[in-house]
Amino acid sequence: MTAHLVLLGALAWGALAFGAVYPWAYWPLAVLCALSGVLGVVVARRSKTAGTSRALRLALIATAAAILVQVVPVPHGLVAVCSPRAGALVRQLNPAFAAGLEPFHPISVWPRDTWTAFALYASLALLLVGGMHLFSVTGARRFVEALTGFAAILALIGFVQKSLSDRYLYGFWELDIGRNPFGPFVNRNHFAGWMVMALPLTLALLVAGIDQSTRGLKRGWRYKVLWFASPEANRLMLVAAAGLLMALSLMLTMSRSGMTAFALSMVITGWFVARSVRSGSRRMAAAACLGVLLTIAVLWTGPDVVASRFAAADWGEFNNRKGAWIDAWTVARDFPIAGTGLNTYWAASLFYQRHEMDYFFAQAHNDYLQLAAEGGLLLTVPALACLIVFVRDVRRAVRETRGETAAWLRAGAVTSLIAIAFQETVEFSLQMPGNAALFAVLCAIALHRPRATVVEDLRAGGPAAAPLARRRLLQIVR
Repeated sequence: MTAHLVLLGALAWGALAFGAVYPWAYWPLAVLCALSGVLGVVVARRSKTAGTSRALRLALIATAAAILVQVVPVPHGLVAVCSPRAGALVRQLNPAFAAGLEPFHPISVWPRDTWTAFALYASLALLLVGGMHLFSVTGARRFVEALTGFAAILALIGFVQKSLSDRYLYGFWELDIGRNPFGPFVNRNHFAGWMVMALPLTLALLVAGIDQSTRGLKRGWRYKVLWFASPEANRLMLVAAAGLLMALSLMLTMSRSGMTAFALSMVITGWFVARSVRSGSRRMAAAACLGVLLTIAVLWTGPDVVASRFAAADWGEFNNRKGAWIDAWTVARDFPIAGTGLNTYWAASLFYQRHEMDYFFAQAHNDYLQLAAEGGLLLTVPALACLIVFVRDVRRAVRETRGETAAWLRAGAVTSLIAIAFQETVEFSLQMPGNAALFAVLCAIALHRPRATVVEDLRAGGPAAAPLARRRLLQIVR
C-alpha cells in the first residue's frame, strides 16, 4: 500500500541518513513524515474510520501553540515578565538586541532553532495522527513485518561499519575525533535507542505468531516436527532471525543505556507473555524463544565484555552525567515559566555549564530535564497533558481492540515506549529526528483501534467468514 511505503521510506531515510541529524537530512524527513500523516488521514476518511480522540488532538495543538508562543516577537518588558533571565542571556548572544536595535524579541533565546523544532514537531504530530488513522484501517501487522526486515538490514550495516572504521560512515563521511559511531548513526547510543524501540515490536510479532499458529496443534512430537515445515513456522523463523540480528547489533554498540533498556524490554515482554498467553505449552514456547534470543545475544557479545563495560562505569557520578543534570536543573530553575526556547539548550549551556568542563554539553543527557529547561511550565504542562491523554486513549484502545495480533503489536509498542523512556533518563536519543519519527509511529501503533483484519476473520471463522472478510478487504482497498 502506498501509505505504508511512504511511511517505511520516512523511517528508513531517518535512520540511514545518520539519524537525520543534519539539516539536509531532517528537512526531507519532515516532508516525508507530513506526507505520511496526510495519506493516513485520507485513507481513514475514505473508509470512514474513527481517528484520534478530540482530547489528544487538543493536547497536541496546545503543545504546538506553546512552542509558537516562544517564537512570537514581544516587547522587552513582556519578555522580562515571562522570562526574567532571558534578557541577560539574549544580550550576550545577540549584539543587536544588546545595542537596543531590536525593540521586540521572542521569549526564545535563539528563535531560529525553536522554529526548526516547531516544524519538526508539527510534522511528527501529523505523522502520529495520520499513522493512527492508517493502522486503524489496515492493521499494523504488515507494516511491522516490513519494519522488521528493514531493522535487520540496519543491523547488518552496523556490523559492517563496526568492522571497517570508527571514524568514517559509509566509508566516506568523516566524523570528528572522539565520536563513537555505530552503523549509520554518529553516536552508538542513538543507534541503540533506535533498536530499543524497534526490537520489542519484532518480539511481539514473534510471540503473536507462536501463540496463534500453534493453536489446535495435536499432541505428540510428530506433529510438532511437522509444524516446523509449515509456511507459518518458516515466517516465524525469519522473524526470530531478524530479532536476533537486531539484538546482536544492539549489544555490540556497548551502550550501557541501550543494553539496560533492552533488558528492561525483555522483562516487560516476558510479563506480557505470562499474562496474555493462556496455554501453558504456548507460554513455555514463547518464553523459550525469548530466552534463547537473549542468551545468544549475550554469549555472542561475550559476558565478560558486557560485564567489564558496566564495571568501567563511574556509578558515583552516573557516568559523568550528574554534572550535566545539575547544570540543566539550574537552567530550568532560572527559566521556570517559559524556558529558554525549545531546541536552545546549547545556547544556555554556553553560559550555564559549570561541571565536567573537559567537554561541552550541548544536551542535558536527560530529555526530561532538558524539556523543563527549554520549555518551562509553558511547554511542560501541555506535554504532560499529552502524556495523560495518550495513556488514557491507549487503555481505551486495549478494551476496544478486536484481533489478537493487534493486541500483541500494541503491547510491543507500549514496551518500546517504556524502554526508550527509560533510556532518555541518561541520553537524548529522541533528539535525533530519525529516532523521533520511529517514536511517533510507535505511538500510532499503541493508539490504533483496528477492525478485525481479513486474515484474523478467516482464522477465527474459517470458510464461513470469507464473505465478511471479502467485504472488509474491498472496503480497505476503496
